Amino acid sequence: MSKDLKVSCLLLCAGKSSRTSPDHKLLMKIDDLSILKRTAHEIVNAQFFEVIAVAGYESEQIRDELQGLPLKIIDNESYARGMHSSIKAGLRMLSPEADYFAVCLADQPMMDHNDYNFIINTVSENKNKKLFRPMFEGKQGNPAVISKEFITEILKHEDTDKGCSYLFERYPQEVANISMQNHSTLIDVDTHELFDEVKFHLEKKR
Repeated sequence: MSKDLKVSCLLLCAGKSSRTSPDHKLLMKIDDLSILKRTAHEIVNAQFFEVIAVAGYESEQIRDELQGLPLKIIDNESYARGMHSSIKAGLRMLSPEADYFAVCLADQPMMDHNDYNFIINTVSENKNKKLFRPMFEGKQGNPAVISKEFITEILKHEDTDKGCSYLFERYPQEVANISMQNHSTLIDVDTHELFDEVKFHLEKKR
């Protein structure tokens, strides 16, 4: 990564996991590692400038899982208002030195540090663009990467559960697609069925 380009990470882990209720999906385990810890471990081993984890629902348990990792944990008391509120909470703690930030989802345990580094390096090589989205076989994945230039606009925007997709619609000329090398970017664990699928793939890789 270019030494003069800094990409921070907002690790979103504040949601209620309603589709896997009564289980909290981030605390569900594969090989004795929770989805959250597995995801966070790969993120802190990538080349992010900083990692800010945004907790909310069952915050104490989330903090316990992240204990000891080199990241900053904050609470979003407005987490019930959706993902956008967690992005705002993270941005308020973002280092002023950051050039971009990645909106990383805590329920993507198939992403590894190489995937994140590929995204970071692509951003570094295309600094003329301000919005980045990973793609695989024509489908959009996560995390999106956004220039700090949009922070004021984001903080003024109403909260929804759709993240910052509106920026990509408003500024298509600023968007660059990142062609990913595998489908991990498309998979987040929203249901028990997806958890079983991810567990199968990860255990197969051992």
